[in-house]
Amino acid sequence: MADEARIGLFGGSFDPVHTGHLLLAQMAADFAGLDRVLFVPTSAPPHKTGRMLSPFEDRIAMVRLAIEGNDLFELSLIEGSEGPSYTWESVLHYSHTGYGRERLHLIVGSDSLSEMAKWRNPGAIFDNATIISMTRPGSDDLAAPPAGALVIMLETGANTISSSEIRSRVREGRTIRYLVPGPVERYIGARGLYSDI
Repeated sequence: MADEARIGLFGGSFDPVHTGHLLLAQMAADFAGLDRVLFVPTSAPPHKTGRMLSPFEDRIAMVRLAIEGNDLFELSLIEGSEGPSYTWESVLHYSHTGYGRERLHLIVGSDSLSEMAKWRNPGAIFDNATIISMTRPGSDDLAAPPAGALVIMLETGANTISSSEIRSRVREGRTIRYLVPGPVERYIGARGLYSDI
């Protein structure tokens, strides 16, 4: 049985993880009183089959570097299988270990919130977790979540940083300073990530 901690699950491809991710996780934790935020890199996101992702090991390493020094943040490898992994499976995993809906939170951007009804088994997500979503500029037409869903909207701290922008900047030889944590920037350079994508 889980203790009385309140946790947040923050999944994504994190290719790469950036300061916008860290801001969202920190603000969600502060607003909802979370004791831990678990960053959950997805090995094979089912919705990103059209683009070759960086190796899972590199994405894990970048998350580790990004969250180092923040005792609130942890890395979870629950979605590290070779085949597609789904958010509902991760939610049910923690739900089955004793985290009720009021203590288990799923952190998403508002762009993801608007698409969640189309995700695999969305009912399992909404029935077992509280959703925390931060608005992003340009996401004005949010789809309403199913009736009975618990959704916390954060309206401050919205940012326009995206992983795709960072990959483009690296490919074009432009700086990514302050868009990603310093250790992540150095890792990308040392590994030559995104230079030919």
